[in-house]
Amino acid sequence: MKRFIKQLFRFALIGHIPLLILVILYLVKDPFKVIYKYDQLYDSKSKGWVGLNKDFVSTTTFIKNYDTYKYNSFIFGNSRSIFYQIDQWKKYLSPNSNCFHYDASNEALYAIDKKLSFLDKKGVDIKNAMLVIDYSTIAQYKPKSGHLFIITPVLVNNKNILKFHLTFFLAYMSPKFLYAYFDFLISGEVKPYMREKNLLDNRPRNYSDITNELKYDFFEDQINKGEYYSPERMKLFLKRDTIQTYSPIAIYENQKILFQNIKSIFLKHQTNYKIVISPLYNQHKLNPVDLKYMQELFGKNNVYDFSGVNEMTADYRNYYEPSHYRPHIANQVMREVYSRSK
Repeated sequence: MKRFIKQLFRFALIGHIPLLILVILYLVKDPFKVIYKYDQLYDSKSKGWVGLNKDFVSTTTFIKNYDTYKYNSFIFGNSRSIFYQIDQWKKYLSPNSNCFHYDASNEALYAIDKKLSFLDKKGVDIKNAMLVIDYSTIAQYKPKSGHLFIITPVLVNNKNILKFHLTFFLAYMSPKFLYAYFDFLISGEVKPYMREKNLLDNRPRNYSDITNELKYDFFEDQINKGEYYSPERMKLFLKRDTIQTYSPIAIYENQKILFQNIKSIFLKHQTNYKIVISPLYNQHKLNPVDLKYMQELFGKNNVYDFSGVNEMTADYRNYYEPSHYRPHIANQVMREVYSRSK
């Protein structure tokens, strides 16, 4: 019996060796860049990369750089907000405005409130702010799950730090991710299946560590050459009904609490703020009930609704794909917002 127990223990130990190796590799490689400190989380010269949590990237970059750059102007929102480029926004701000993109993937109203509260508690001067939002942003009043969307622990007083790191480790241990990740480490290339399943990416991009701004100039070059809107890509642009449709009501009591806290922070800092409702390709108009609430709370001269059927949303060439509009549309939005508000 003792011999049997010893053999069983040996087999159990051997069986755990692969797991131990995977854990060690996770700690050494830090694929999601959430364990160690880095000079820069995005490497524009990399041939491929694992998708990172943009909430974590934005917050970590802000903390690392704030003492040097003393940011006082912020763009908040989901990935659509990254196309509101800093060099264009600064045209409408005072010369001493130090700008920072404080965005996150699939951003939630909950997380925008946490970011503003974090800045306020840190004593940051919130001189200018632009919130780029839509129905999906407003509807989300709870913390999100998933490794790409979970909120950075420092924004919630580290209450979720164990869950945060467990979320990333479990994402790493997914068989699909492990297969793709080690294939990439061995081959050194991002293969089509990795892109198709959103496991890794290799789309050329430019990143500024100072402003936390991402630019996809490669896409614009392709468009200018007439190479971007391929038959395959055009399949993404489904035909829309010409009859105006409306999003469901998104603002209820939980959202009102968050919006009211955001407003109180703006008042405290005497912030010059603008709220933009994005012009999405789906052409769903923000519900009039939601728009009325925001205009009454923040003022009509601070809330601008570009959703629905209009000149911006009519032309597919204003979009990279149905979820993201191009920088020239963001520039047009800013021109209209700041000219109307004078």
